[in-house]
Amino acid sequence: MNLLYFNWTPILIPFIVGIIKFRNLDTALRILFLFVAMGTVNELVGLYLRYVVCVKNTMPQGNVYYLGEFLLLGLYYRQLLKDRFKSWVFLIIISLFITVSLVNLVLFKSWFEYPAVLQTVSKIFLMGFSLLYFYKVMDEAKIENLWKEPVIYINVAVLVYYAGNLFYSLLFNLILEYSRTFSRITVQYFSILNAVFYFLIAIGFWQVKASSKKQLSGTGVKT
Repeated sequence: MNLLYFNWTPILIPFIVGIIKFRNLDTALRILFLFVAMGTVNELVGLYLRYVVCVKNTMPQGNVYYLGEFLLLGLYYRQLLKDRFKSWVFLIIISLFITVSLVNLVLFKSWFEYPAVLQTVSKIFLMGFSLLYFYKVMDEAKIENLWKEPVIYINVAVLVYYAGNLFYSLLFNLILEYSRTFSRITVQYFSILNAVFYFLIAIGFWQVKASSKKQLSGTGVKT
């Protein structure tokens, strides 16, 4: 059966773990759970459109998801890095990206096309946010055991996933035009990367202790 049919299933793991742990999640992790929940809904809607309605091009739905993705992950890192950067810095970056993306979709591109350049830019921003958080962790040196800290797993997931997807994103439209066979190989690569991404997020959620109602990712600030 088509690999795309199964490509969405890894997201169910962090979604279920997130529901179990939700009452113990801090503000940042609750924002991340909204991101996972949005992704779960997006995948289910995509399956419905492809296999029930038989829609051949689901890029309009994908373009809406990409905007929500940058919004929620941007707000997530705004929460993690609020003691290092003013909140308005992240709000400006998020607002500008969404505005430019919408203008691009309405005036220059089509909702039925993949916005390769803007998606590449968004991944560079998300990788940058991830690296800033790692710098913060190393600079403060407050976390005794990194691998017991939920956000470390999640931050590794973000960095690996978006770095691994960077050139895939930039060359997506060219890959489709070049070869359908090669594009299927890239889908397999994406599926593995996607599974690793959500598996690491699930570990991060699972690391949240019921007794701690934890501080904001090692910052010492309770929510």
